[in-house]
Amino acid sequence: MEGMIASTSAAGRGFFNGLERGDMDSFTLKQRVLNEYDSPLVGRSFRRKVTDYVENRYLEEDGGYCFYRIPPSSGMDTYFAVKSLSILGLKPQHPEAVVNFILNQVKEDSTAGVIGVFATVEVIGELSQIPEGFRDYAQQRVMALQNNAGGFGTLENFDVEVTSELHETYRAVKILRTLNVHFDEEKVTRFVLALLNPDGGYGRERRSTLASTFYATAIHKSLGAEPREFAKTKGYLRSKENDWLEAIKKGLVYYLEDLFWLVGSLTNLGQNSNFPDQVTRFVVDCQVPPFYGFARATRGIATLENTFYALSILREVGAL
Repeated sequence: MEGMIASTSAAGRGFFNGLERGDMDSFTLKQRVLNEYDSPLVGRSFRRKVTDYVENRYLEEDGGYCFYRIPPSSGMDTYFAVKSLSILGLKPQHPEAVVNFILNQVKEDSTAGVIGVFATVEVIGELSQIPEGFRDYAQQRVMALQNNAGGFGTLENFDVEVTSELHETYRAVKILRTLNVHFDEEKVTRFVLALLNPDGGYGRERRSTLASTFYATAIHKSLGAEPREFAKTKGYLRSKENDWLEAIKKGLVYYLEDLFWLVGSLTNLGQNSNFPDQVTRFVVDCQVPPFYGFARATRGIATLENTFYALSILREVGAL
């Protein structure tokens, strides 16, 4: 992620580097969570604890959210917090302050790229009306970033934190669709299809990834496109789903974001997970007591980003 909008700032990474979480070694706490949520459906207690985790990351100093609770707030953490609350059917306790924070942040950064505009449009879209002046600014910023191939953002020399060559195009399409801006949808579709591989997945250099497949299928869904190759993509995803189950059975490390992309890709194609109960159990196992946010895997530091992934997965498999 880029600039001040990044979910984990340099200060935050420094704060947590080498930190050993004593509560993660508490077998009693972990078992209590697993026992309480053994049902495929999670209940009111679960919702309350996750809501408390999110709202406790709100910073009165500037009106945004930050997972490590040290100012300044993060634009993307604010996005993840607002979206997580939305999945739970809630809004932030201080919606006006959140809107002011996210608007001020993008205004203060004249070099804000798609990621900053995306966070702003998504947050304001959940909480308020998008100001007309910002609507024009957002359209100009995004359209200026369209590349010659038809997508958005750079075509090479990706930042190490960029998960997919389609991430920026996905964000740009979401922004433009939200703002009802006309753009060449066929050109974008051709750009995405150029990354389709023989195995049905998407990715550069004939290497399919779950991240690129998620963004590709999300873009197709947003644009109403239904490529003939969807059947192959379904096959690719079912194969990855079986690989996930085998990995979990063997006790191998599997990351929450990969499951988010997998389940989300299936949803984009109108498909359900074949293993909703196992998915639910795995997600709950990534919850970190005593604060009840979610970590990247079954051991780790809880973050707002991973909490958003967890809640999104639980919603898609019918557990929320």
